[in-house]
Amino acid sequence: VCGCNPPCSVCGDGEEVDFPDALVEFPGQPPIECGVLQSLGFIGSIPAGQCDRLPDLIDEFCGCDPRTPDPTLNPTRPPTPEPTRQPTPSPTNPPCDICGEDMSMSFGIPDGIVEFPGQPAITCEQLQAEGDAGFITTGQCDRLPAIVNRVCGCN
Repeated sequence: VCGCNPPCSVCGDGEEVDFPDALVEFPGQPPIECGVLQSLGFIGSIPAGQCDRLPDLIDEFCGCDPRTPDPTLNPTRPPTPEPTRQPTPSPTNPPCDICGEDMSMSFGIPDGIVEFPGQPAITCEQLQAEGDAGFITTGQCDRLPAIVNRVCGCN
């Protein structure tokens, strides 16, 4: 370990080892870490003739091939915010008495089930609440008494 040789890159062409803690063995020599071998080369402790042959001998263990750099990611746009939705307007229908005008809450069977094609079944009490809240149009309201009278027990 004289330091009397020119500096040597054990991986060749100024490359450095990728795995400095990996061990490499040469016949008749104790195992040596790749990083230590590299340091010995940099301080001139490896004869030039031996240094020239090292890249082919240690590449498999020390990783002398240039590492492939991590890919450069394409720039990403910030997410486009969802458009602000306008609030659902409140119903604009007048209150509806399902048993007919001025008969609000005059049904005798609040748990009676009313069924309309294409709609889920609803109790008379729930249907009246929908009517009170203005969710039933005037045209539908006008036809309801004839449909619900018997089921809801309108008085």
